[in-house]
Amino acid sequence: MLDSFKVVALALTSLSFSGIGVSTLPKSALAGEPIIDRNCRRYERTREVFQQIPPQNQARILTTSFFQVNNQKYSLQLLKFPNSTGVLCLWKPNARLPQRLKDVSIIQDKVIEKFEKDPSRPANYIIIVKGEKMEDILKTSYRLNLTNPNQPKVTPLIRVYKN
Repeated sequence: MLDSFKVVALALTSLSFSGIGVSTLPKSALAGEPIIDRNCRRYERTREVFQQIPPQNQARILTTSFFQVNNQKYSLQLLKFPNSTGVLCLWKPNARLPQRLKDVSIIQDKVIEKFEKDPSRPANYIIIVKGEKMEDILKTSYRLNLTNPNQPKVTPLIRVYKN
């Protein structure tokens, strides 16, 4: 019987030490990927940032695609938000952080159903955007031309209308 009391005492002692160790961890540390906002900015995952940027405004990286223009390597990321809208971010050569793709408001912050490289044209992508509820358009296919990444061009290809 004396042995069982020693085992219980030892278990309680080790449990109290582990409780002390957990309570001394920094309170601002949260595990996981960085928080990404609609401007492609990345933030360290802390309680303060989590309160500042609510979950509905936090993206996850859906896909990353690489392309080359004038012997420079770029990457294009599609971020997806909880409301299913997407944002395109461009990583330029030697850049530390991506930037929100500019001058493409027709496809930014929309529900992007498909995102793929155009196999017939380098630095071009086919993007299918779902129409909004109040529109007569069901979906639209666009070509995103990034042969000049500083001046992207978006061309509508096909529009599918609601009945």
